[in-house]
Amino acid sequence: MKTRVMTSLMMAALLALLVLLPGCVTKARYDELRASRDALAHQNSEFTTQNRRMAAVGAMMGYALELQDMELAKLSATEADLRAELEEEILEGDIRVAMMRDGLHVSLSNAVLFPVGSAELGEAGREITLKLVDDFQRLQAQIVVIGYTDNLPIRGRLAREYPSNWELAGARSAAVVRLFQSAGIDPGRLLVASLGANDPVASNDTAEGRAQNRRIDIRLRPVRR
Repeated sequence: MKTRVMTSLMMAALLALLVLLPGCVTKARYDELRASRDALAHQNSEFTTQNRRMAAVGAMMGYALELQDMELAKLSATEADLRAELEEEILEGDIRVAMMRDGLHVSLSNAVLFPVGSAELGEAGREITLKLVDDFQRLQAQIVVIGYTDNLPIRGRLAREYPSNWELAGARSAAVVRLFQSAGIDPGRLLVASLGANDPVASNDTAEGRAQNRRIDIRLRPVRR
């Protein structure tokens, strides 16, 4: 604003010179002053256009942040709903639900999802996973499904199909995503990931710790606009 005022004053001064002193300047000087006036007018116009663009960008950013805040509020409400619907599974330690900085996290133990030595959801696993669908459908959040394993190498018959924990964890997370899609969740919102034996939540030195590390994490996060 200060720059625009100064520019307007300079233009006014030049116009005054052109009006009051026409006989005191040569034609070349007159043309030079006129060119300077036109350049200042063009610069002032550019400042005005730039300010309008910045205001528009600011408004768009504010709208995007408002939408993101609304989605975070919906995720918080979904957390409460899931805790009520899955109370039994949460109490037994089969499911953990937590609202984190990047969105809503739902962690499911492989023990309730998959039969031993399988990457296909069991009947109990399908039932639990389908309980999540209605709540997830009400959101516009991206759904990232991440598979984890313990650090033991794959052995026996399973190793012929899944050479390492990377493949096994990826196959299990893909099984969950396929069920979500078949239940009506937009596949454009779904993302499959595998972290294999990385990022354990417990020690792999005990059977109990390894069981905790074999899990599926579902992360719902606001869509970036």
